[in-house]
Amino acid sequence: MPAVIDEACLVYASALRELAEGAGGRAKEIEVGEELDSLAALIARDAGFAAFLRSPIIDAERRGESLRRILSGKVSDLILRTLLVMNRRGRSAEIAGLAPAYRALLDARLGRVAVEVVTPAGPPIDESLAALVRERVRSTLGKEAVIEGRKDSRMIGGIKIRIGDVLIDGSVATRLRRMSEELVGRGGPEVRGRFESFVEGGGEGTT
Repeated sequence: MPAVIDEACLVYASALRELAEGAGGRAKEIEVGEELDSLAALIARDAGFAAFLRSPIIDAERRGESLRRILSGKVSDLILRTLLVMNRRGRSAEIAGLAPAYRALLDARLGRVAVEVVTPAGPPIDESLAALVRERVRSTLGKEAVIEGRKDSRMIGGIKIRIGDVLIDGSVATRLRRMSEELVGRGGPEVRGRFESFVEGGGEGTT
């Protein structure tokens, strides 16, 4: 599922992207995006750090001091200053949402589109499949696909591809469901008739 982007995060992400562009052009914009992705991954895997950002009992000044101590030298000054501003304005709980907001803005600016490829095995995605997805997205949308793999162990086989809000479902389960619907629908009477003849004939019959 595509990330739900908070409007406030978009405001801070937009300001950060403009600062990054002014500091080093496109290369700096991309670098800041990669740093934010790493920060988001840290928040996702460190429950203590995530709770620290959300805690209502820690005042902004103490949290700001801790953010400086924890992140100085680990993230760029542009990002650290943005986080401190968010903290001062009571937005520290939304820091985790800064990365997807920034990525959405940067992808739009660079003509990229996020594509989620879901398979039973999950990432890494087979390179031949990734190349095919990139080629199809480029030819149909005129954009560069940024592919992210995801595992869904409930799938029997096949793949699902999500581009924005559009889901292309090529899973085996979906194909089986469609076949079942066809059996019950327009092709149902003929197939059921053949099946009944097969049963009544003790297993003999034509297909």
